[in-house]
Amino acid sequence: MLKTFVLVLVATILGGTGHVLLAKGMRSVGDLTEAGGDRVVAMIGRAIGSPWLLIGVALQAAFFLMYLTLLSRADVSLVLPMTAIDYVTVVVLAGVLLGEPVTAARWAGIALIVGGVFLVSRS
Repeated sequence: MLKTFVLVLVATILGGTGHVLLAKGMRSVGDLTEAGGDRVVAMIGRAIGSPWLLIGVALQAAFFLMYLTLLSRADVSLVLPMTAIDYVTVVVLAGVLLGEPVTAARWAGIALIVGGVFLVSRS
């Protein structure tokens, strides 16, 4: 069980970091939903060339491979809830890299999620 938990921890750090870097990359591109048809192609080109986006995609791919590895060794009803630990990674990095405010209510919600992960891991 300890090895599974360590693998989940590595996977969640990869996945959470990937999420934040994807967001950082897309913020530099701009809002695709507000862009006119003539600007979308250029914006997609900027997105594809963004190092933040490329690193984020690579980290998400690494997470997916780790997730598949975890599914090969443990029950999905255990693995999937445990990957919710990545919320901690996301909130910390979003605050540091993206300057997003993290309220007490958000931290309280994440504490509840982590408590749930603990309960699931004990079953």
